[in-house]
Amino acid sequence: MKTITLYLIRQTVAVMGMTVMVFAFALLMGNMMKEILALLVTGHVSFLLISKAFLLLIPFVLVYALPMGMLTATLLLFGRLSADQELTALRASGVSVTRLSLPVITISLLMSGFCAWINTDIAPKCRAAYKNLIREVDIGQLTDLLQPGIPMTEIPGQVIHIQNRRTQGNQVGLGNIHYIKYDGNKPVMEIYAEGGILEANEETSQLFMSMTNCTIFSLAQSSTSGVDQGNEPSTQTPWHIGKAQELAADPFEIKRDSIGFRKPKLHHMSLAQLREELDERKSLAEDLKALPSFNAEHLRAELKSYLIKPFDPVTPVKVQIHRQAAFSYACFAFTLIGIPLGVRAHRRETSIGIGMALLLVAFYYAFIVLANALENQAQFAPHLLIWFPNLFFQLLGSLMLWRIDRR
Repeated sequence: MKTITLYLIRQTVAVMGMTVMVFAFALLMGNMMKEILALLVTGHVSFLLISKAFLLLIPFVLVYALPMGMLTATLLLFGRLSADQELTALRASGVSVTRLSLPVITISLLMSGFCAWINTDIAPKCRAAYKNLIREVDIGQLTDLLQPGIPMTEIPGQVIHIQNRRTQGNQVGLGNIHYIKYDGNKPVMEIYAEGGILEANEETSQLFMSMTNCTIFSLAQSSTSGVDQGNEPSTQTPWHIGKAQELAADPFEIKRDSIGFRKPKLHHMSLAQLREELDERKSLAEDLKALPSFNAEHLRAELKSYLIKPFDPVTPVKVQIHRQAAFSYACFAFTLIGIPLGVRAHRRETSIGIGMALLLVAFYYAFIVLANALENQAQFAPHLLIWFPNLFFQLLGSLMLWRIDRR
């Protein structure tokens, strides 16, 4: 049995190493071509920069390549054992498929631990460093600071959240804007706008935002130019509801070396950074809850035409934290489903194994894409949806293994 165990370990590691290199190379080329090719054409990059970018991307692509390699290795190994009747001979000698699978499952658990380290720390840091490296060559625009679904909190006294954006020449068109203005720690104005325009003055490092079709909630004593104040102030607070066809926010002054300009996106943050971001956004969510409570029917009627739902700053961070954790267990889940599928396939061809692996990977990552798409819809619990393919593969794989041993 020791000889068989060592054979399975050697074969699994060898095939996994080969397939991980193939998948990693393909993913590396995809990322490099997408972001480096344009700079290569303009002659803005050197060989040293390309080498640095290549090395920084390796941990990022390993996040995806390692689970895919583990799955492919499992399918190929057990498919070949089944096709060559070696599995039949071993079972005839009293060795169950579950017992044969233990070395491979152990490797998958070790790989899951390795993936957890990469997913939660190494890959996000390398990806952020890669983006900073690209930014050194291709300086980002100030307007890049405002992204859909990400509350912009770096500007003192103001919070901005948008649901979509589109580039229109030198301007950026915004859709479904939620704007909050503070006086110290006290909110004095909240605006929901159907659309708007964002412009940048690169020389003065200022952003200018104008909003259209606005519904404005402001303190009764504050006066806002261009706003038609409503006649029905809240009965619970000294706030007024008003409207404006067009309204300009105060200019935002941005420094390119500021934390906000260098701050990585959520999917480029390490687990420690995500936890800090989660605490910060929970504080923001508490501030939002503290905003005045208007008459429910009146407020619903005011916002109905915009189809704006109150944004949730916390759920997107939860999605990224759970994504990192779920990715870490992907090797184990893929192994459990790959063993019985390889046994049932009775195929030793590499193309068949890779084809099956790609189908399973597509199913798995479809839920990741779905969770990311729903990250602003807290009612669907997208951070829990990410775990579905892991649990599904583990339960189905365990059931199939049990049925194979029962035959």
